Amino acid sequence: MHVTTHSALNNGTQTAVSESARDLVRQGFNPSESVQVDRIKMLAAALISECEATRQDNPAAARHASLAITAVEEAAMWAVKAATTGT
Repeated sequence: MHVTTHSALNNGTQTAVSESARDLVRQGFNPSESVQVDRIKMLAAALISECEATRQDNPAAARHASLAITAVEEAAMWAVKAATTGT
């Protein structure tokens, strides 16, 4: 799986989403079958994958990347809770 981003600095860069990142956000757990929940989790997993790559490529940044991964996991949890509240 991958996520494609477009910005002022890139035009269609793809981020490969790792299995470990999908596991961290529990990509397969979506009892409501919500498209929004699936999208939130995939975006979070893509960011985690970028952090994993940074951690591998730059050992000096490993701690910062690990902290970022933890923060993304938490943000994804709250975003899913927001998306499913009242449904």
